[in-house]
Amino acid sequence: MSGIHLFGIHLETLKQARESKRESNSNIQLKQIKSIEHCGKSTIYKRQRKFGDQLKEQVQIEGAKIYGNDQVILKQISYNVKHMGFQIAYGSKDDRETEKKVTSIVQVIDQNFLSREGYRALAAVEPDLEREWIVSEQRLKITKNMNQKIAISLINIPIIPTLDELDFAESSNIFDEGIIEIKNITNGGHRSAKDILTYIIPALILKGVLDISNPIIHLRISGDGRNVGRKIKQVMITMAILNDEQNIHKPDHHYTTILFPGIESYELLEVMMSPFIQELNDLKNYGLKINNIIWKFELYFSSDWKFLSICLGFNAANSNYFCPWCQISKHDQINNQTNWKISKKMEKINEYPGHSKKPLFNMISLDHWIPDELHIMLRIFDRLWSLVLSELKDIDQFDNICRNEIMQEMNRIGVHFQFWKENGSNTWNYTSLMGNDKLKVLKDFDLGRILPPSRAKKIQELWDRFNLIYSNLKLKDYDPHQFQFEAEDWLELFLTPDRVIPNSNRIEKGLYSPSAITPYIHVLVYHISEFMEIHKQWGVKAFSCAPVEKKNHQQVTYFFRQSFKGGGSKHKSVIKEILEYESRSLFYLFDDVVTSTPKPKKLHIF
Repeated sequence: MSGIHLFGIHLETLKQARESKRESNSNIQLKQIKSIEHCGKSTIYKRQRKFGDQLKEQVQIEGAKIYGNDQVILKQISYNVKHMGFQIAYGSKDDRETEKKVTSIVQVIDQNFLSREGYRALAAVEPDLEREWIVSEQRLKITKNMNQKIAISLINIPIIPTLDELDFAESSNIFDEGIIEIKNITNGGHRSAKDILTYIIPALILKGVLDISNPIIHLRISGDGRNVGRKIKQVMITMAILNDEQNIHKPDHHYTTILFPGIESYELLEVMMSPFIQELNDLKNYGLKINNIIWKFELYFSSDWKFLSICLGFNAANSNYFCPWCQISKHDQINNQTNWKISKKMEKINEYPGHSKKPLFNMISLDHWIPDELHIMLRIFDRLWSLVLSELKDIDQFDNICRNEIMQEMNRIGVHFQFWKENGSNTWNYTSLMGNDKLKVLKDFDLGRILPPSRAKKIQELWDRFNLIYSNLKLKDYDPHQFQFEAEDWLELFLTPDRVIPNSNRIEKGLYSPSAITPYIHVLVYHISEFMEIHKQWGVKAFSCAPVEKKNHQQVTYFFRQSFKGGGSKHKSVIKEILEYESRSLFYLFDDVVTSTPKPKKLHIF
């Protein structure tokens, strides 16, 4: 007989007694465990550690049952005990992964213009985010590293503009008196173009943008001035690589080289751009040697008319000789006889009327100075719109009823537009439209609401054909000869003269006279087709200044408005802050910083 049966160990009553004793001992043990609010830090830590270790063991056991040979790796858990939060991370700490994550956070903060105060507030709500001081240290580390690779120097501004020289035409982006006062115009900044190119060229080779068997870089220079306040502007000079066609319309791929607060004047630009001009001369004459390859440079310049004329040392657009590319005068324009072509040469530039100063970028041939296609549309639209309003005034129809019709029609097509009078003035002002809104008006505005049907139809045809021409202008492969034919045909329509109706004394009103032709209309009709032919490798749209203006707008809106309050450096020049931000942007672009990670599969279990 077995011992189990001999002593009755198998009996059910003994089994129940054993289980009852275990349960009793367990209850006694639970009663002996202190509640967590009465525990010290050491006890709390030991419990957290023990709980984490045992949980890890159980996860490995249960994971094998559910996932088989697919190993389950426990990374992190979060739990609460009596409203006290706990988090346990598993595995050894990977400093490189942590640095990558923090770098990604720095990039997101930079590129979305998130203030330090804003991030602090976000990190306070979301405990999984890195602390703000850790992010700031990483940002400083990146900045110092990039400052060693791309030199930034401050340039003293020797010419302080007077009130008479300041341009108040544009609306201001900010109104902080500590920013917009003339007395605060002190320093500008310069980032070495050679250093920027040395940094980005190897990355562009790896991406297949540049070819070492054909080491030629097509470098585009641009400039833009944007109002910082009612009194000063931020003037920006950038360069972009046309070879990088996929990114030429992105603001981050236009690299700031010169930045200063002040005005757009020849004398000031000459001083502030001096180091950049010297670099361009060196690049043009000697190229740039990187990893034993000498890169040659083909240079271009593009900007709006005003900035282009200043850099060319040329007359303003309202002068008698107004065209930078041909020798037309206002008298010739009224006659409207000659088929004007690009005829000036940079080597003889000061021999032509109106060229009183040495071009600042005289290393760039004149047929490589390309007008901005965006401003062609903007300014010609302005002329067409002002001609309609002038006509309404001439026929004495510009009354409250007419103005209300205009505002209602603008509202119908989704454009915010208003008329108003300034105090003490009898002149009606109206909303200055942005580029997209101007295109909406050009395409969708019903002129029949404010003009007689026959008149509205004629002007609408002019508008429609201009819109078509502008669309074709932006097409890279559009035939330049066909474009010139269409542009000249449009000008002929624009200049439609009055016509005597046969067998009557009535006169059918034409459209506009040669005196209504603006410099931008002249360039559109006579020179754009030439630029399309000369630069067909890139297309005229590749020289659009929209990304440069957007970059300048972003910087003015964020950096100057913030003025680095609440965590920014109060002793560092805002200009230097912007240029350091620009260098960090290069790091993000060309060092493949990851800004997103795969999202885990989430499950909510009650």
